[in-house]
Amino acid sequence: MSDGSSLRRPEAARRDKRLGVEFLISASVVLLLLALWLVLTGLGLVRPLFLPGPQQLFEAWGRLSPTIAQDIFDSLVLRILPGFLIGSTVGVTVGIAMAMNRKAWAALNPIIESVRPLPPLALIPLLILWLGIGIGSQLLLVAFGAFIIMVVTSFEAVRNVSPIYLQAASVLGARSRQVFRRIILPAVVPDMFGGIRIALAASFGYNVAAELIGAQSGLGYRLVLARRYLLTENIVVILVVIAILALAADQSVQWLNRRFTTWKART
Repeated sequence: MSDGSSLRRPEAARRDKRLGVEFLISASVVLLLLALWLVLTGLGLVRPLFLPGPQQLFEAWGRLSPTIAQDIFDSLVLRILPGFLIGSTVGVTVGIAMAMNRKAWAALNPIIESVRPLPPLALIPLLILWLGIGIGSQLLLVAFGAFIIMVVTSFEAVRNVSPIYLQAASVLGARSRQVFRRIILPAVVPDMFGGIRIALAASFGYNVAAELIGAQSGLGYRLVLARRYLLTENIVVILVVIAILALAADQSVQWLNRRFTTWKART
């Protein structure tokens, strides 16, 4: 009679083989794109103004490196993360309140539905008028973008909790606080992480626009300067830095998702 481990070995082998094939496909695509880039720039088929080559990017990194650490700190620590945390916290609180309380929904839904279609970038003139060109308006722009994403995500997550769980809790005499802590919160957390990933990625984009509001440092500010002087190589380097930071932030959120939702079945 075979034990469970012997049954799991073929499945593990198939999974490892599938992951290996997927890795080869991903690596092949990346290498193909890099080779295409080297051919186009090395043979001079594309002007450096439109697609800089490795030499131009290396020189651009040398020009940007003295200030890049400070720019990353100003963008990430002073604008992106605080704005994301403020907007997400308020968005989750408002979304859950609207989903669990009919009066809160009646009071807040018209406001949310009125501002939700507005592009955050369209608020820049008003933010400058209300708060000036300081850090306050920049933070509020990032926070608003994260808020809109998370309020909708949290509202729909609570609404999608199976009524069977709530009915069972009611029959067993559970109080509202117990229902929220034992049923609703565990049920919505996995869905929340999807919204958090979207809101965090969007915060990096909103930060670039936010740094148009009087910022004198930051990745978005350097990006605007590079565009103004047609320094395409600087633009590419800054975009690569932003992409690496956004990827690291996204991987951190995914790690937290796996860490705190181990009980959630996944396909």
